[in-house]
Amino acid sequence: MPVKRSAALAVSLTALVALTAGCSGSGSTAAGGSGGSKHYKMVYVQGMAGNPFFTSLTCGAQAEAKAKGVSFDAQGGKDYSPESQTPVLNAVIAQHPDAILISPMAGEAMVPALTQAKAQGIKLVFADSKAADDSLAVSEIASDNHAGGVLAAKTLATEIGGKGKVLVMGAKPGISTTDARQQGFVEEMRNHPGITVLDPQYSESQPATATAKFSAVRAANSDLAGVFAVSTQEVEGVATGVQSAGATGRVKVVGFDTSAPIMDDVSKGVVQDVVVQEPLQIGKDAVDQALAALQGKATTTSIATPYVVLTKANMATPEIAKYVYKSSC
Repeated sequence: MPVKRSAALAVSLTALVALTAGCSGSGSTAAGGSGGSKHYKMVYVQGMAGNPFFTSLTCGAQAEAKAKGVSFDAQGGKDYSPESQTPVLNAVIAQHPDAILISPMAGEAMVPALTQAKAQGIKLVFADSKAADDSLAVSEIASDNHAGGVLAAKTLATEIGGKGKVLVMGAKPGISTTDARQQGFVEEMRNHPGITVLDPQYSESQPATATAKFSAVRAANSDLAGVFAVSTQEVEGVATGVQSAGATGRVKVVGFDTSAPIMDDVSKGVVQDVVVQEPLQIGKDAVDQALAALQGKATTTSIATPYVVLTKANMATPEIAKYVYKSSC
């Protein structure tokens, strides 16, 4: 019996060694092809699951990861808040990926979890928005949101002929992207003395709340000339309020980002202009920067992507249509 046990053990050990050799680096696809190169896994933590902007960013990152032979996954919270995003981020950190791409929902609130991720050796890339501590990320890729707010202000000023009352429908204070858009808008409107900017309203990133708050402001200001809505949820909510008030074409709406309802509202003349970003490119750049960091190569600290302005007149042109956000990959 002892001899038979030893023989069986030897066979088992031989099989285990062979199995281990065959599975070395498993769980993700090789970066840079075969031949023993390092395997990497990246996860994108979206700002909000199901949002067309973040879906498009995911598509850009997913395509680039596939092209570079990197394992990729994406997860997001149910709403646009650090309270929703933090548990998702913590769960991803527990998986120990090589890199996390993230659109952090608040400057300060996400810092503790992100600090923990960096301490574990996980490379971080901020995509679209950023946390309060820039040193946590190897790269930040985003549109210049302050400049986007300035562009929105100039566009709305033109739409209303340089005079009248305007409202900013914000998301929630503390989100770097929308805060910067709002700041750029307000600063630029100081160059238009015929325009009065009313106190900002905040939707808490809920379209229904944006509708209710728009309706309340317009009830108190029947001469309201225009609205700047800072992101998808706000544009959709304000557009609903404009239609409910029978104010289509009389209250001009300039928004940020696209979705199927927003595109429909542009075609119907409810929304006049939409400032559109390049989330596909942001996703591609995020993967490239994370991969460079993992391979010990130089990274670019900050990458800015441009805007286009989508209108009813140009929305179907190839030059603009390619920027319309995706609902799926």
